[in-house]
Amino acid sequence: MALDELPERFRTIVGPLPRPGRLAGEALRPYETIEPAREGFTGDDGTRIWYAVWGEQGPWLAFAFPFQIVHAELLKGIVPYLSQHFRVITTDGRGNGRSDRPQGQDQYTFDRYCADFVAVLDAAGADRVALVGLSAGAMTVLRIAGESPERITHVIVAGGFAQSTMREPALVERTQFERRRMREDWPGYVDAFMARIFSEPHSTKPHEDGVRYGWASTAEVMRWCSDGWIGHDVREHARRIACPTLVIHGDGDRRIPHSYGEEIHSLVPGAKMLTIGGGGHMPAVRDPVLFARAVRDFVDAAPSRRTWVRAMTRPRRALFVSSPIGLGHVQRDLAIARELRKLQPDLAIDWFTVDPAARYLGQEGERVHPICSRLANESRHFERVAGEHDLSAFFALRSMDEIMARNFLVFLDLVQVEHYDVVVGDEAWDIDYHYHENPELKRQPFVFLTDFVGCLPMHDDERETFLCADRNADDIEHVARYPYLRDESLFVGNPEDVPDCTFGAGLPVIRDWTDRNFRYCGYCLPFDPDQVSDTERLRARHGYRSDERIVVASVGGTGVGAALLRRIAEAVPRMKREVPGLRMILVAGPRLKLELPALEGLEVRPYVHNLFEHLACCDLALVQGGLSTCMELVATKRPFLSFPLRNHFEQCIHVRRRLANYEADHSVDYAETSAAHLADRALTAMHAPVQYRPVERDGAARAARHVADVLENRGSRLR
Repeated sequence: MALDELPERFRTIVGPLPRPGRLAGEALRPYETIEPAREGFTGDDGTRIWYAVWGEQGPWLAFAFPFQIVHAELLKGIVPYLSQHFRVITTDGRGNGRSDRPQGQDQYTFDRYCADFVAVLDAAGADRVALVGLSAGAMTVLRIAGESPERITHVIVAGGFAQSTMREPALVERTQFERRRMREDWPGYVDAFMARIFSEPHSTKPHEDGVRYGWASTAEVMRWCSDGWIGHDVREHARRIACPTLVIHGDGDRRIPHSYGEEIHSLVPGAKMLTIGGGGHMPAVRDPVLFARAVRDFVDAAPSRRTWVRAMTRPRRALFVSSPIGLGHVQRDLAIARELRKLQPDLAIDWFTVDPAARYLGQEGERVHPICSRLANESRHFERVAGEHDLSAFFALRSMDEIMARNFLVFLDLVQVEHYDVVVGDEAWDIDYHYHENPELKRQPFVFLTDFVGCLPMHDDERETFLCADRNADDIEHVARYPYLRDESLFVGNPEDVPDCTFGAGLPVIRDWTDRNFRYCGYCLPFDPDQVSDTERLRARHGYRSDERIVVASVGGTGVGAALLRRIAEAVPRMKREVPGLRMILVAGPRLKLELPALEGLEVRPYVHNLFEHLACCDLALVQGGLSTCMELVATKRPFLSFPLRNHFEQCIHVRRRLANYEADHSVDYAETSAAHLADRALTAMHAPVQYRPVERDGAARAARHVADVLENRGSRLR
């Protein structure tokens, strides 16, 4: 569904926005996953123009600023990756972002825009540089490339034009209407502008981002900025360009018609053109994988040497892509990998993940591919957007667009130079999404695993309900159009673990759709319960006495659970009074630094490898609501309380449903639990009988057999 087809209430952004007129130099990071190699301000007329250099080696690549209703954060989907190959220069145009907002129409002219960009190139020290111009920024780079051919190595323009769009009556009428709306209804203007430039289906996220970029300035400044672009013609400059030039334009561009890109292609001698069928105005945002790779390949930052291995001499290899959010994914993936090695003894396995999963794998003797040092960290993102025991998992996933684009592009770099017979992705949403957006890039069988299907709203809120449904619809349409991209889809669980509700209004029932599109392999335990059934032996191994009452509190592999651990620590004195032999072990995890006052019976550990052994011999566990830890406790029949994160749809809906199926839903509302109440609930749970349903023990082996079938070409494609 395109944005201009939505009801008006969904096209108005709800929630806090940057205040209009953000001052230059205020704390504002354009990208989440990288820091600039250097940044600063320049400008020859007293106006400060912000710029930054991203990356420290490779050819120079500079992005000219477009119409200043947006700023450099617009490029978040491509710059973090391109900075691994180039020294990338970005800048905010006068009027928005970190740059100044001088007052008066005379401060906003095309000559000043070009001078600002040249000043940025000089300040960065870019002697020989490739230029990229998006939308109106195309005029800037065409002019500079025509005037300074000795300095410019390449030109790339996207959604651009070489002469004012005011020459066409329809565009003149639209511009006049927009100017009136800009003056009379600034919020409505920004909203309509972003809906026009992000016209592709399921573009709600870039639309919201764009509205926030626009609200970082004001209507008055934008009128001045807009007027500065009008009435100029750089066609003669374009004819003088002597360097390689690439024109990118969507044939569905609703802002600048495709014919304007064709004109640039005809003007520049020897120019190449890439048309994006069905594409809109901002391919750098809406099609970041295509755009980043097109820029990289055109400017040619490829290494001068490479090795190609003949097909029949290549070893058999698998790549496991494991979500690093917590440690449950990687532990079950390792269990599957070990079962797969039994079936395929000659199969070498590499891992594609980051901390804390990468650290765990290293301790288990596994090989994490060195390219993973270039990945963005998903756990860090989730920690950044969390509150006090509060994490909106849907909006955390929704705001991972920069991370997903960067990590998928790194993944492509790997699989294009190294051969893998299969890729196994455990909740590898980045790879799954961008494969479906770029199906021609898939080069090897792909097995997709997940333990939940469907993003579900946590509140009776129209916006959240609509956005969840839109995300689900996007996924459903992907799978329907390109069913072969997932050679096998495995649900880590059983049919009854899938909700019976719909994906959203007018969408299928989640259970019915999952039945049609996934195989169920049962839950995948990372250990054999029989091997941890001797609790006395485990206690002796880990230093716990038989006369102690051991309580283990754990919050997983991210740093989100600090508030819960502090609340548990507050409950220790009361619990200790009731049970003098109590010993509380707080496991902070590998990413959480926890400082607590010294208390008798309280012990804080930063990280415990194979925590399931400690959980298997404890008298009580107090855990967050994550699936993996809870299911391990069910399998070892340990009493526990879980505290699902508020607003976390997976923990509050999907996980609780599954635990209820095993008669083990012992969840507690953190917000309504004081330290005293927690202590009383914990002591009651410690002494209550445990009557869980058994957890299947062959899930990892069943999953491995399905992966082996794909390796042997007996997967779902032949069903």
